[in-house]
This record gives sequence, structure tokens and C-alpha cells, in this order.
Amino acid sequence: MIYIFTALYCEAHIFIRHFNLIKNQQGTWYQQFYNETTGILLTVTGVGEIAAAAVVGSVCSIYKPTQNDFLLNIGICAHSAQNDGIFLCNKLVEQATGRTFYPDMLYCHEFAEGTIVTGMRPYHTSHDDVRMTAGAPVGTLYDMEAAAVYQTGSHFFGPHQMIFLKIVSDRGIIEDVSKERTMLLMEKYKDSIFDFLRQTSTIMKNTGCHNISPKQEEGTLIETFCADLHCSKAMYDSMKQHIRYLALAKVDYVSQIRELYEKKLLPCMDKREGKRRFEEFKRRLF
Repeated sequence: MIYIFTALYCEAHIFIRHFNLIKNQQGTWYQQFYNETTGILLTVTGVGEIAAAAVVGSVCSIYKPTQNDFLLNIGICAHSAQNDGIFLCNKLVEQATGRTFYPDMLYCHEFAEGTIVTGMRPYHTSHDDVRMTAGAPVGTLYDMEAAAVYQTGSHFFGPHQMIFLKIVSDRGIIEDVSKERTMLLMEKYKDSIFDFLRQTSTIMKNTGCHNISPKQEEGTLIETFCADLHCSKAMYDSMKQHIRYLALAKVDYVSQIRELYEKKLLPCMDKREGKRRFEEFKRRLF
């Protein structure tokens, strides 16, 4: 299934019309539309980080996404340097905390890539400079939902299952943004958006994570490896993600793990040493 989240109804309109989505009449406090045949569930979250996080958490708790599903967060945004364009976000920055998040960029696409900063209020040229946000380069996108969607979505999806597409609506002049302009912008890029959705959906259905699971013997080694590193839950999940990529790339990660044991670098004494060893392992292979 494709889980689509937009902040506004005018951003969702092209999907509702193109995919013949039907409104969910079950009495949810947010607007939701679906088509069981195409496997699309679209939800309008409302504006802001709190609204986005609450709705994404609610929807995913009800429907329980699988490894073959993915999340698309799409909508308009401001840009600190240009007036138009559609971007696939490769880095998300939460302005309030400075935390950064990196969706995995696994799929071929025709979009420009960019960093997006998520803030609690609309970006305005008169009082904001997103370049001053930690880790945000010149020419940065700005919205009010993406980082919150990622953080909540990460409890249900892997980094490779979340996609953030943003269309530039203004350069920080809020008065230029309207419902009509938003709908025109969504219409302008709809063909490339739909093509990307079809391509990504096909890849997810045809590959599926179950086809790249390690063999039983390797799986036992990985479990022992994580235990000897004293992995926290976050480290364990990260390790599984890295192993998945290495298996896809046909990299011999097993010999690297065994070499650590042969050199008496494992097992580790504590979690701190395990974290250092984990970083060394990643540097070797990536």
C-alpha cells in the first residue's frame, strides 16, 4: 500500500481525482481517502508538526504498514533561493532541535534533490534565514511537517520506505501562497509524480524485503555479532538495515565480521566499546 500524507486538501486534490479515491466515512477527525484496488490511502494531516505527527501515528497504528508498503509526504514548501521546482528531499532538519534525518535514496528519479528544514511557523524572508539552521546549506527548502512525518513514520517504516517530495510555492512571501496557486503547482508536476509513484510501487512489490534476508547461518552470526556489540535497540535496527544494503550490493560482510573475532576485537567489554566497533565496521564496508 502507498500511504500518502499531505498537509492541505488542495495538495491532495490531484491524487483524489486521478486515482478515484473515495472519502473514508468512518468518522476520523482527519480527512482520509482511499482506493483498495490501487492500494492507495491518502490522509490530510493539517498544517504543522504536531498535527502531522499525530495523524501519521494514528493512521499507521490502525493500518500497520508492512515491509512492502511505503510512505509519501508531498506538498508545497518555501525556498530560500528560487521560486519554483520540485525536489526529492535527501536530508531533513528539525529547526527547533537541529536534529537531522536522512531518507534512503534508493530509486532512480528525475527530480532535483535538496535539504528541507521543518519549522513551527511559516518561513518569511522578513525574519527568517534557514541558512542559519544547523546543517542547512544555501538554497534550502522550508516546510512545517516533513521532519515530524519522518520521526513518527520511522516507528512503522524503514528509511528506504519513506519519500519526501516538495514543490516550491514561494520564497518566503506568505501572501503569494493561495489555494488556487497550490492546486496549479500540483497540476504542473502531476505527471512526473504519478510516474515516480508507479515506478516505486512496482519495485517494492517485485523485490520485497523477504527476498534479501540473510541465510540461517548468517542470521545466527548477525545475532551473535549484535549481542557481542552490546547493541541497543536503535543500534540493532540500524545494523539490520546496513546488512540489508550489503546483501543487496553483494558485499561480503560475513568475512568482515569473522575478521573482527579473529583479531580478538569481539566481544566488546561494554556498550561504549561496542558503539566504536560498530562505527569501524560501517567505515570498512561503506
